Amino acid sequence: MISSFKLPFHFDPEALRSDLDQISPKEWIAHFNREYFEGEWSGIALRSAGGDAGKLYSRAQEDSSFVDTLTLERCPYVREILTTFQCPLQAVRFLRLAAGSTIREHRDYDLGFQEGQLRLHIPIITSPEVVFFLDAQRVELQAGECWYLDLSLPHWVENRGTIDRVHLVIDCALNDWLRGFLPADASSESESTQSDTDASSPEELQRFRLTVLNDLQLQHRLRQTDDRESFKRLMVALGRQCGCRFSGADVENALQASQKAWFQRWID
Repeated sequence: MISSFKLPFHFDPEALRSDLDQISPKEWIAHFNREYFEGEWSGIALRSAGGDAGKLYSRAQEDSSFVDTLTLERCPYVREILTTFQCPLQAVRFLRLAAGSTIREHRDYDLGFQEGQLRLHIPIITSPEVVFFLDAQRVELQAGECWYLDLSLPHWVENRGTIDRVHLVIDCALNDWLRGFLPADASSESESTQSDTDASSPEELQRFRLTVLNDLQLQHRLRQTDDRESFKRLMVALGRQCGCRFSGADVENALQASQKAWFQRWID
């Protein structure tokens, strides 16, 4: 399973900034899902269902009506970038996460290979203080790069810096041209994890648990996700790094046992 992959394209961040300069502050629209973020998360559509610049979210099923917005006419470099992608383009937008803002951990279930829709991110303005975790792993995206991100996996972002983070975000329909840039196993429909290849060993899991209890760095690392499946994958990966091999099923059994013990404590 490939959660992220940098495509072999690099675009000019300064030219993208020039396009951003064509947009006035009052044109930015607050993101529609207030449950997902704290602070300020906003955007403006460059391509949407019906061509509405204020429509930040468009379902893939609306692909027959995706058209450029009037705002895109003021962004010549973005128009040039879009010609690079020889695949059906769906929603295209600028998204801005203000300094000090947070996007809480969530999944975009309508994205991914199984749905035939991929989301690409091209950072325009960013900084090392932007923290982005995808499936409990930090991904560092630099200005001008182009990344495929499997956002059907749990992800969260914190802008801990003093400048706003702005990305060009492109939703694409998967076709042979786009598939050709990605690793072969990226299109796997399986939810298999690294743990599938490890034999069950509760003893090794206990050995890793004792290691974690004495390692503050490992404790902090394991707090990077609230998602159960991501947590199990992270446990297996960190266990391997420490020389402890156990399976995701071992972690699940331990979690269930802990939950049962907690409930029993309050029932008794």
